[in-house]
Amino acid sequence: MLIIILKIILCSSIFIAVYYLFLEREKMYRFNRFYLLCSLILSYVIPFISITVKLPEHEQKSQILFEETVQQITFAQHEQESFNWVSIVWLVYGAITVFLLIKSILSFRAIKKMQGEKRIYQNHRILVIKENIPPFSFWNTIYLGKTYVKDDGIDTRIFLHEKGHIDQKHSLDLIFLDIFKIFTWFNPVLFFYKKAILTNHEFLADEAVLNNRYNIKEYQNLILKEIIHHQNLPLTHSFNFNNTKKRFIMMTAKKSKFIVLKKAAGITAMIAATALFAERTYAVSPGLTEDTQKANSTEKEKPLIKDASERTITAGNVQANQSHLTSPYYFEKSVEEKPPTTAEIKKEMVQAVSDTVSPGKTASNEGINTNDAQKDQNFVEAEFPEGAKSLRSKVGSMLDTSIFDGKERLVKSTAFIHIDETGKVVNVTASGDNEGFNKEMIKTVTAVNSGVAWKPATKNGKAIASIYKMPATMSFK
Repeated sequence: MLIIILKIILCSSIFIAVYYLFLEREKMYRFNRFYLLCSLILSYVIPFISITVKLPEHEQKSQILFEETVQQITFAQHEQESFNWVSIVWLVYGAITVFLLIKSILSFRAIKKMQGEKRIYQNHRILVIKENIPPFSFWNTIYLGKTYVKDDGIDTRIFLHEKGHIDQKHSLDLIFLDIFKIFTWFNPVLFFYKKAILTNHEFLADEAVLNNRYNIKEYQNLILKEIIHHQNLPLTHSFNFNNTKKRFIMMTAKKSKFIVLKKAAGITAMIAATALFAERTYAVSPGLTEDTQKANSTEKEKPLIKDASERTITAGNVQANQSHLTSPYYFEKSVEEKPPTTAEIKKEMVQAVSDTVSPGKTASNEGINTNDAQKDQNFVEAEFPEGAKSLRSKVGSMLDTSIFDGKERLVKSTAFIHIDETGKVVNVTASGDNEGFNKEMIKTVTAVNSGVAWKPATKNGKAIASIYKMPATMSFK
């Protein structure tokens, strides 16, 4: 969740920076409005976009060897923390969200509860209020003080300005932005978006007035005269909006020769951010039938995955230097007395090997009969839906060994697949002597288990959380 939040903030920061650098000072107000709204939505959508990437084929192939192993399952019994920070964070988020929601509802009610004389003026709804407030608009109604109505008429420039806000549905933009602020108040970039959108609305409304050939200086004097009556009601467009300097500059600005290029820069920024921050998944070649596997096993140009029984399975292409990935033997151990720490897990693995392997034999594929490993009769280990062989095959076919330059000679890593009592993979970690190998194991095992539901481990017939350990050793020729 934290990664998603950071991506949202980063994407929205890039988009608003592009707006202020390239687009804000150009007289293309409708495109700018489109860009602001679309980029804001896109910044929240990008982290959830998944792009499927097919692993490139390389001339060099590698042989990935997996041996039959006895699963090692460690019960994931965690001590309950005395202080639950996650609950506190959600509580704070909920409290602030509710506060902002109530504040927004009260602002909306304050506008709707305004009392005054309702009129229809040039097919638009007008609410004439007794208080001397400056004109503003919300939704489909123009609100203004009684002093602005003279001889049953309204200054045409004021009317056209507020009419521009209503005709172009600017209130929808503000309500939309307010919803984002209520539920994602933790994104500080929303402040800059609101400021940019309000300014753009004023540019559009001023343009609607000046298109009727009114004198620019007289219109500017009218705006300056109204500034002393400034008020800032949420969700509304006030005629005396105080970002006066920018408005006056844009009234006399000329269209740039580079408008097309700047529009292209804005669109390019959105496309680039989508490609950069979208989630990537790696395509896995579908498994072949056993007959096809046997037929293709003699082809030298394809990498092979072998198990201990010497049956050969043709796998998909793998990026690699010449290397071997071997999964050593590991043994089952139940931890019931207290939750294990990482150090205790490693210690127990060493102890399990020393207790299981008979004197004079090593923990290799020679001298160990996996059928002799002691098992808890009341315990059933977690199971990958397509079986352990399929898990090893998929990890082997997707593992990118091109990250190595071949100088490592021997690297080891153990992937820990955390499976809850429902069979969902909740986390994948790795430990080993090579950080690059650890990261690649985490990425590959996570990709293989994306959307996959395991058959959870059980003890005494009851589903329990567990950790599936998958050790691997890679040697380079």
